[in-house]
Amino acid sequence: MKTNFKIIVAEITETKYFSIESDIDVMTNFTSHDWTPAKIQNLIEGVEKSKNKEPDESFDWQNEDVFFRSNKYGVFFIDLMAQRAGQKSEKQDLTLNHNEFIQFLQDFKQLVEENS
Repeated sequence: MKTNFKIIVAEITETKYFSIESDIDVMTNFTSHDWTPAKIQNLIEGVEKSKNKEPDESFDWQNEDVFFRSNKYGVFFIDLMAQRAGQKSEKQDLTLNHNEFIQFLQDFKQLVEENS
């Protein structure tokens, strides 16, 4: 998975958006103006704690565009934005191992910390 992090500032409102560009659409949907290091740390901790959990004890998170579930089998993503556009999938849109997703979150958290 290749990702680039960008900071976009809206011209009129000067709102700062933490943007993710990725070769995987569902990861791009993490872009938002309200990310904080604490919010990202909560995701890191939730994924860490779920590494050995059964599916019925998964750590789940979502925003309006992305849903993910983490358990002992990995981290599974559903692209809610694509579903709203009428694209249906027979399975999850992306599966990552825990360490890969945690590294992504740590890198993203660093960007947010340095630019908040």
